[in-house]
Amino acid sequence: MNMVLAMIALLSLWIPARRTTASTRTPTQDGLVYGEAEGETLTMDYYAARGQGIHPAAIIIHGGGYQRGNSKSGSEAYCADFLAPAGYAVFSINYRLAPKFPYPKMVYDVERSVRYIRHNAKRWDVDPNEIALVGGSAGGFLSNMVGLLNAAGDPAAKDPIDRESASVQAVVTLFAQSSFATVPLNKDVHALLDPLIEQKGEQEALKEASPITYVTKDAPPFLLIQGDQDEYIPFSEDTNLQEALRKVGVRCDIIRIPGGKHGTGNWHTLPGVPPWEREMVEWLNARFDRTGPIGEGIRRR
Repeated sequence: MNMVLAMIALLSLWIPARRTTASTRTPTQDGLVYGEAEGETLTMDYYAARGQGIHPAAIIIHGGGYQRGNSKSGSEAYCADFLAPAGYAVFSINYRLAPKFPYPKMVYDVERSVRYIRHNAKRWDVDPNEIALVGGSAGGFLSNMVGLLNAAGDPAAKDPIDRESASVQAVVTLFAQSSFATVPLNKDVHALLDPLIEQKGEQEALKEASPITYVTKDAPPFLLIQGDQDEYIPFSEDTNLQEALRKVGVRCDIIRIPGGKHGTGNWHTLPGVPPWEREMVEWLNARFDRTGPIGEGIRRR
């Protein structure tokens, strides 16, 4: 009997630990440097894709009211838990924060991350033509903006990374602003936009900084995910952007979370919550013509 117990104990040492909560999330590489701007080092965390072959990339952009948060902020970084096992190379980025670095500097940082990943795609077995942005709250605004700006590379740039395009092939935003002109300004938005407002006046500044201003027929497809009880961002921010994109022939889908507040943290506890994580992966797979396992890393209902 003692021999049997000893064997069981020995075998248990070979059973890998299973991640059960977002708090146990561990990047494959932490603090990877993707650029430098005004003395600030720009870093991101990398989560390796499950499986062999060439993978699409998902760039996660955290929220935090434009002034707070980091690459490990739970509501957005949680997406790495289920995207990496589904075969996506995931990069969760840090960017410069307001008020020290007001608009549009954080937009430039997100564009830099796209260029960097595209330029170094072979390093992670990434398809440079299959890059998606996944952002929440302030990070969702940045996903909207960078996706719609669709910035080209600068062929005359000294840095070869800056010669790369910052265009992406899909955008997923969670509880994100699409226009500053349709929502009352709060202290976080003032921290982001006050220098621009002082320079150009409020009306022109809000138009310039609103993603919906840059909708064109060349925009990538969008998936918008939001709770209909969000206390900060009206659900109309999603429907307005969807209407604008559809008018120019661009696909834009919405996943509505009934009773959902701002942030993904408690969505799994809501009655009748849709399987938004699975639907997000299925939507991305359809855009990139991919198949793969879906389910690991999703919070239990």
